[in-house]
Amino acid sequence: MNVRIEKKDPLKIVGMSLTVLLQVERKEKLITNLHETFEKRVHDVKNKSHPTLSCGVFIDPPNYRPDEDEFQWIAGVKVDEFSDIPEDMVRYELPENLYAIITYKGPKGEAGHIYDALYQWVDQSDYTLADSYGIEVYIDSEEDELEMDLCFPIKE
Repeated sequence: MNVRIEKKDPLKIVGMSLTVLLQVERKEKLITNLHETFEKRVHDVKNKSHPTLSCGVFIDPPNYRPDEDEFQWIAGVKVDEFSDIPEDMVRYELPENLYAIITYKGPKGEAGHIYDALYQWVDQSDYTLADSYGIEVYIDSEEDELEMDLCFPIKE
């Protein structure tokens, strides 16, 4: 597994959000549906940092228990500034941070295992998680194939 460490500037995201239990998401694929809905509306977002680069952000509550607690997911795009945000969309700002990053390239439905791999890498490294969120940055996406960077905030 090839994990790289990078410092990233603060990140502004505008997108559509849902809150869901992990087991419900795995059964109903609500995040996939959210991304499909957002892709139809992405043209409504002003001040995009990159015309085609989108992302997904998960935000876990403190002391997250996957079987009991809901988490928030945002399907969105990076923006340079928050202005003219569509009514049914949210804004979210991530702080400057150091990130552990792993790249996935393969079938869209099989990317979940890289979460386990990155969590395991953090547990076995000299780093700890710095916060309870993570970012998927979609580099390239075709009908059935996906290339993305999974980024976890870390600290020494």
